[in-house]
This record gives sequence, structure tokens and C-alpha cells, in this order.
Amino acid sequence: MKRRSTTLTREERDVLVLGGMHLNDKQLSNTEIAQNLGVSVSRVKTIVRQVCVRLKAHNRNEAIRFALQRGEISLDEIFSLGELAEQCSSLGPDMLRRIAHLVRQWLEDGHLPENDEQIICPIGREDTMLTKAERDVLILVGCGLTNREIADRLYVSVSTVRTFLCRACAKLGAVRRADAVLLAMKRKEIIVLDIFTPNELIDVLATLGAESVEQIAQLLDQKLGQEPIPTGT
Repeated sequence: MKRRSTTLTREERDVLVLGGMHLNDKQLSNTEIAQNLGVSVSRVKTIVRQVCVRLKAHNRNEAIRFALQRGEISLDEIFSLGELAEQCSSLGPDMLRRIAHLVRQWLEDGHLPENDEQIICPIGREDTMLTKAERDVLILVGCGLTNREIADRLYVSVSTVRTFLCRACAKLGAVRRADAVLLAMKRKEIIVLDIFTPNELIDVLATLGAESVEQIAQLLDQKLGQEPIPTGT
């Protein structure tokens, strides 16, 4: 699918794509991004700052989220379809097929239909190991908020936010905030609709194209049939 905007340079997009990738459930560091691109770490940091200013983001993760929503980068540049199937499993295959239909409408009409908030509903959440407070903090981390912003949103202190984050990371076996969000999504502790509104999710999935969304639905069909999802798909 074509990009919907060209605000970012190729170098800036490359940094964001690598920044969103995970290796062994760990988000790539600035050093690893620099090694992949053959540039210095300071150059990566400079690019991240430039992107944050351009997209009006506070940090790298928020910049990645904004870039996805605006079509600057696509989900399949960061995740395989198998990985996306794991992350979208809370929607179920039928709902993903509905999204694929909406994406086709977007391609035909040039915009997504309005008022689809009631169309997309997640399947039931499984039992969780995280407390509600830990889950709430991770959801806001997934939305790209800083610890200070999370504290303000939840009406708690920054130290309390750090405590909940540390506890969540320990339970999930994560070292960094972003890694904890990915692991929490894999284990159904949080779901994709905790982080994106339904219309935001449709907008992000639209960058994949209808056929890819349908492939994700097929992979979920395999999962429900107890067949392993090929994560390298």
C-alpha cells in the first residue's frame, strides 16, 4: 500500500522502523540501530530528536506510534504477519475480516467510514498476572506517555508510576518499558484496543492493505484450530 504522507526522510523512517523492532522480545537500542544503519549512535539520537520535533512527539516510542497512525511507516515493516496475528488475537478473525472490508472501502472512497467505534469489539480478556494499576501504567506507556504524563493522568506520583512499572517488568521478565508492553500484549495482559481507539486501529491496519489484514485473520483461524502461528510469515 502507498504511504499516505512523506513528512519524514528515508533515514528518519529507517530509524523509526528499527526502533519499533524487537529481537528476542527486546526493543532495539540506539546502539543496535546505529549498527544496523552503519552510522554513529549520536547520529541516531539526532535523528530521533528531529523526528520527535517533526511529529510533535515526546519520545521515540510516541514518534513510532504517530508515524504508524500517519502512514509514514507500516506495521509490516516492524512486525511479521505472524507477530501481528499474536498482537491482534484479542480482536478475533471475524473482526479482522470486517476491518479488511473497511480498508477496501478506504481505498475506494479515499477515507475511512466514520462512526465505526461500535463495530470493533475485543473478545473476552483472559485472567491476568498484572494488577489493574500495573496494567493501566503499561497501557499508557504503550500510548507513548512519559512517566510524568502517566503520573498526571492517573493522579499518582512519578515514583508510584516507577514502582508499578518495575513490578510489571519483573512479572513479565522485561528490562525496558517498551519490552514490557510487547510482552504484556503477547500474554493478553493488555490488548491492542487498550492502546489504539477502534478508528486509530483501522487507520494503522489500513497501511497493510486489505489482503494482509485478511492473511492475519487466516493466521488467527489457524491459532483457534490449535495450529501454531508461523511468526516468520
